[in-house]
Amino acid sequence: MTFQCYAHADNTREYIMTSDAQRINSNDFLLVALCLCLVYTLGPTFTSYSIIILLILSRIVFKLFMVMEETILVIRDVGVQVKTVYLGGRSSSRFIDRSKIADIIINEAITMMHIRVYMAIIVEGEDKMVVVFQNLLPRLNVLLQAYHGARSIIFHERDHSDIPLEFS
Repeated sequence: MTFQCYAHADNTREYIMTSDAQRINSNDFLLVALCLCLVYTLGPTFTSYSIIILLILSRIVFKLFMVMEETILVIRDVGVQVKTVYLGGRSSSRFIDRSKIADIIINEAITMMHIRVYMAIIVEGEDKMVVVFQNLLPRLNVLLQAYHGARSIIFHERDHSDIPLEFS
């Protein structure tokens, strides 16, 4: 994954997290090999072609929902826009007005197998937080940079993103 930060004057910042996932990967070649083996084993029957079409369609749908880029655009005294771009070119975005932003936090989610660190925006009057970089899940040092930058713009705090961090 690659992370980019753009500062547009003193009142706007944009943080972009881009996936390094390839559009065509080894799983796609494995699917083609599986389809060829299926036709070879079952012969050119309606059943084998139906299974192949089902496998290919499911892979295409999976690819269309694959996240390629997630962005947070922070504008002083205006608000925050969170945007997700998918492999198929589709994008979804959400704008949160500054007056509705209660806080920007870094939180941990604990599951049976993992501890995930994520950045979220608490919106007044809503039950759920808006999770930033929800699909790509960047490392803590990237989240801290985006966190400090977003807080400095929205809440007029001192930007701590340039201070080197040490972890033990």
